[in-house]
Amino acid sequence: MTTQATLKGTLNTKDMVIYGLVFMIPLAPAAMYGTYLGPSSGMVALCYLIGMIAMLFTGLSYRIMAKKYPFAGSVYVYVQKSLSPHLGFLTGWSILLDYFFMPATVVIIGSSFGNSMIPGIPTWAWSLVFILFSTVTNILGIEWLSKCSWVLFALQILILIAFVICTVRMLLDSTIHFNTISLYNPQGFEFSGVLQATGIVILSYLGFDAISTLAEEAVQPEKTVGRAIIWSILISGIIFFLTTFLAGMAYPDYQSLNPDTAFIDIVNFVGGPWLTLFTTIILITSFGLATCQTSHAAVARVLFAMGRDGVLPKALGNVSSKFHTPYVSIIFVGIVITPISLFCSLDMIATIVSFGALVGFIMLNFSIIWSFYIKDEKLRLEKPTESFWKYLFLPLIGLAVTMSIFISLDIEAHVVGFAWLAIGFSYLFLVTKGFQESVPQMELG
Repeated sequence: MTTQATLKGTLNTKDMVIYGLVFMIPLAPAAMYGTYLGPSSGMVALCYLIGMIAMLFTGLSYRIMAKKYPFAGSVYVYVQKSLSPHLGFLTGWSILLDYFFMPATVVIIGSSFGNSMIPGIPTWAWSLVFILFSTVTNILGIEWLSKCSWVLFALQILILIAFVICTVRMLLDSTIHFNTISLYNPQGFEFSGVLQATGIVILSYLGFDAISTLAEEAVQPEKTVGRAIIWSILISGIIFFLTTFLAGMAYPDYQSLNPDTAFIDIVNFVGGPWLTLFTTIILITSFGLATCQTSHAAVARVLFAMGRDGVLPKALGNVSSKFHTPYVSIIFVGIVITPISLFCSLDMIATIVSFGALVGFIMLNFSIIWSFYIKDEKLRLEKPTESFWKYLFLPLIGLAVTMSIFISLDIEAHVVGFAWLAIGFSYLFLVTKGFQESVPQMELG
């Protein structure tokens, strides 16, 4: 092992798109569908559509920043270099909240499905196996992780294709009838409820941010990261929308569904026991193995970037000379997510997990406007039309949409999120000795 902070660039655009899609989990609606039904009044497809549009505008901002700053660390680096090191640290700190909860969330979901299929194995045993597997495979290297992602992504797509075929077959033989209740329910439409559900749906799109954390492990990151982000948002958004639209059409009486098993009940309705069993097995591998791996990798890279800068303990920036992975950060993440997975409930995590991501998205969009439009007068004067659309109008829409979703988050999310930010602010105060010293950061060239 060595402290040389050098990662190995081997990933191409396709690898990073698949990584992002696996992080987002094409089968995500299967686990969280029931959670969205109540606040959205059944309009889950609408929530995913709004989420995709919101993330597309923010994804364009990521693309700009990834081209200028092709480094691990994501919004932590982007805000640090374009606004200020202080705000960069607080942005990175805020998104760490989500990134620590994300692996724990998928472990809890995967463990619950595992226990439901094999009751003899307790959920805590499933959780420990998933975390250990994720830690070991992440240390072994990003290439191995990429190969696993391709296989597990293909299995999820097979399930979704089977679900679509079964639903369309029932539609053609008039067992079910066409309706748009999952997109628009005139009897229960409340935009505040839709935004509240969308705030949780954002969790499903967090994978596009995770792509940016692998910038230093990509081939030509200035190009591949931005492309992968846009493609992953579009592909995942279409998959989410189609899946939930068909689910709503197959079972419009959403109020009679059990929130804990809503999507599985719909799968059983359209496909029968064989599709239910197959779906459950793939859900276990998708959440417990695939997405646990990818989310584990993402938070480790953010910690690696902050440790390399010295704003967090420098040991977090250590890289294995054999595997070229930030092994200290990876092991640390495994240790932290273990008690969260074992002792926290999914309901509690689901309400607060999007807080940090939305803070990061808001700060990123503002950074584009400030750094490229307001501050860079030369660029604004030389290319006025391009600057207006690319660096003001589009990020302003992304800022407005993400801000609206952020405001609509549950009160518990704001309490926990701002408390986490307060801890980060206090830590930063101590590190900079009352803001008398500069924030440690990596120098670019």
